[in-house]
Amino acid sequence: MAAFDELYHRYWEVLYDIACKKLNDKEDAKDIVHDLFLQIWNSRTTLNIYKSVSGLLFVSLKNKIIDKQRLTLSHARKNADIGKAQQEGYNSIYDQVFYNDLNSFVNRQVDQLPEKMKEIYRLSREENLSINEIADRLTISPQTVKNQITTALKHLRKKVSQHLTTILF
Repeated sequence: MAAFDELYHRYWEVLYDIACKKLNDKEDAKDIVHDLFLQIWNSRTTLNIYKSVSGLLFVSLKNKIIDKQRLTLSHARKNADIGKAQQEGYNSIYDQVFYNDLNSFVNRQVDQLPEKMKEIYRLSREENLSINEIADRLTISPQTVKNQITTALKHLRKKVSQHLTTILF
């Protein structure tokens, strides 16, 4: 016990100073140095010192500091990963809500189109029919289909642009 006390009083402060400089954290430095001495105390009956006690202390301190830095880095990476996942989740939810809102708005605008224009637009966009297929189905000219789709798209672009302006600004 007296030998351990002597060891503690001789080396505690210098080990603490080294740990403080390496970790930039006084509390972590105290914890590491105390853990080091606790480890030595707990292994006192089986501890074999081949060269010098100071060498054992400094190497042990170095290893504990490296372990602490690795643990801190690992926690920082995990926290960054969690933050990134949360942000991606938030973005995903935001994107979905934004998409749903915009889709709903477009559907309301399509519903307000004149009946024939609405029908042509839906056949084109929702059923993916070509201009000629729509013209054949409705027995109208392909040029009329083109004109109706063009007019509908211009109207919808204008309305969506106004809607986005009010949402974003």
